[in-house]
Amino acid sequence: MRKMRNATAHPGPDKSISMEDLRTGKAITRRYRNRRVGDFLKEIDLSERKSTGITKILRSLEANGSPPPEFETNEERDYLIVTIRQHKEFEVVEHVNEHVNEHVNEHVNRQNLIINALKDNPSFTLKQLEKITNISLATIRREMKALKNKNLLIRVGSDKSGYWEIVE
Repeated sequence: MRKMRNATAHPGPDKSISMEDLRTGKAITRRYRNRRVGDFLKEIDLSERKSTGITKILRSLEANGSPPPEFETNEERDYLIVTIRQHKEFEVVEHVNEHVNEHVNEHVNRQNLIINALKDNPSFTLKQLEKITNISLATIRREMKALKNKNLLIRVGSDKSGYWEIVE
């Protein structure tokens, strides 16, 4: 299911603007109802203080193939809710991002296991770490290299008689 983003403005659009005007981008009025929202939209280049914000939103969404926004208000125009639905192509990007995050979390979890083991005994060898953490020797070497590159782990002394220092 596609995500959607809602934005709510109080007060809503001026009563001189119809819902059809909002949907078609013809929502033009010279009466400002909420200067703070107008200033915010101007700041992110979605408005020019000329009642063009809705038109720009519609144009931008149409240009990238997104579904049009949905507008909701009441008779008194106390509020305006604008719902913008996620473009279908971003669902793939989101899935890829979740996969990347899972991959990153695996690295972090392995690195945490290694660091915690070294906190218990900074003199552990790579073979001992392999047994204790149940991580393959090649992966331990790779994660240790990453930890050293991040300056989180330093080898003090020789490979044979030295120890690991954890930088915090």
